[in-house]
Amino acid sequence: MINDPYKVLGVSPDASDDEIKRAYRQLAKKYHPDRNPGDAYAAKKMQEVNAAYEQIKNPEKAQAHSGYGGYQSYSDPGSSNNYQQAAYQYIRFGRYREALNTLQSDPQRNGRWYYLSAIANQGLGNHVMALEHIRRAVSMEPDNAEYLRMLDQIEHGGAAYRQQAGSHRGFSVRTSPCFSLLVCLCLQWFCCRC
Repeated sequence: MINDPYKVLGVSPDASDDEIKRAYRQLAKKYHPDRNPGDAYAAKKMQEVNAAYEQIKNPEKAQAHSGYGGYQSYSDPGSSNNYQQAAYQYIRFGRYREALNTLQSDPQRNGRWYYLSAIANQGLGNHVMALEHIRRAVSMEPDNAEYLRMLDQIEHGGAAYRQQAGSHRGFSVRTSPCFSLLVCLCLQWFCCRC
């Protein structure tokens, strides 16, 4: 967790939401991987800026993520963890292209790299590449439950997860009456045409 996220963004603690957003956007633009390809320092700064912004906007969530997968800083600015952590932050914000650009700068292709690449590719609609990369991640770490869940989600559209969620705590998926009527009308039309 960042000690002073306002200092990282260069704003005062009593800054308005608009001022915070503006400062975040300026810094994100400055340290963006597209402007700084392969620059480990810029990747680390981008990670800090994303973490600071998230911590200000969602302090409870930031507190919960202060351990692994959260906002800890790493001592080696060129380490693979920095690239992967920055990619993770981009993915959290739905910025899949930036995540892939950051991962391309990472010289170490471990299971986590392939997992993050699979998520980013899936987010961009590159399903074949996502499936290939998640399978590679699972082959590298076959006991990793997180990777196995992602593999199921990509291979089967998360059918097993949806089935489990559907039976969990009495939750059930219901279709609207309009949808049922539409299906009925389509079937009748199809039968009449035959």
